[in-house]
Amino acid sequence: MTTKTSFGTLEILLEKEGKIISEFLTFEKEGRGHIHQQWEICYVLDGKGVIVNGNKRVEVKKGDVCKIPPNTNHWMIPDVNLEILIVYSDNI
Repeated sequence: MTTKTSFGTLEILLEKEGKIISEFLTFEKEGRGHIHQQWEICYVLDGKGVIVNGNKRVEVKKGDVCKIPPNTNHWMIPDVNLEILIVYSDNI
């Protein structure tokens, strides 16, 4: 099920034992800073923008991958629409 968010839309693709494993997100506007306890692997499916990863700004476009370490503040800034597949993992 797709849910409207403050930045666009979010769809949980896979959950295991109550933990989210994978999500599909569409950013229509800038997200908010947040952290996770796990690695976040972001696959850019469409669009382009910036992923703020700690104190780094990573420019991304369709086909790019960005890895965000656990406990790192991060957020996404779309140029237009930015579609991202996210996989969470305890290790990479």
